[in-house]
Amino acid sequence: MDPEFQSLTLQLADAAIRNSAREIIERVSVLRVKKKDQETIAEMDQIINDLIADKSEILRIAQAYQDELVAQRISDENVEFITTNIIPVFKTLIESASADDPQAANTEKMLRLMTPLLSVETVTILQLLGFNFRTAIGQPLTDLVGNAIRSEFHPMIPRYGSSKWRERSQSMRSPRTPTRTQD
Repeated sequence: MDPEFQSLTLQLADAAIRNSAREIIERVSVLRVKKKDQETIAEMDQIINDLIADKSEILRIAQAYQDELVAQRISDENVEFITTNIIPVFKTLIESASADDPQAANTEKMLRLMTPLLSVETVTILQLLGFNFRTAIGQPLTDLVGNAIRSEFHPMIPRYGSSKWRERSQSMRSPRTPTRTQD
C-alpha cells in the first residue's frame, strides 16, 4: 500500500476511535450522574466541539484520499494525447537508437505491447480495477530514459562521490594564475 494511503488510513482509524458512539454515550452518562449544570454544559460543549473537530478531520482525510486517487488517474484526454503524440515519438527514438543499442529490440517489442493497452477504454477499465499506470509505466520509463542518458553520456556524467570528479571540479573552481616564462 502507498505510504500516503497508509498514513490516511491510520488518521481515519484514530478519528473514528477517538469519538466513537460508545465513548460519547459513556461521557454523557457520566455527566448525567454529576447533576452539576455548569460543569455539564461545559462538558457537553466540549463533546460537541470534539465531534465537530473530528468531522472536519474526517472530511480532510476524505479529501486527501480523493486527491491521491485523482493524482493516480489518467484522464481520457491525457490517454488520447499520449497515444497520438508520445507513442510516435518513442517509436522514432527507438528506431534511431536500434543500430547502436542491443536492447532496442526489447524496447521496441515492449512499446508494441503497450500501445494497444493505451486506449481510453482499456485505461479506464484497468484504472477502475486499481491499476496505477503512473507507477507501472511511468517509473520504468523514467528509469529507462535515465539509463539511456547515463549510458550515452557516461564519461561526462560523474558518479556520486567520485574523487576524480571532485578533483576536476575543484581545479576548475580555483583561479588559475598564468605562469611566466623567463626570457
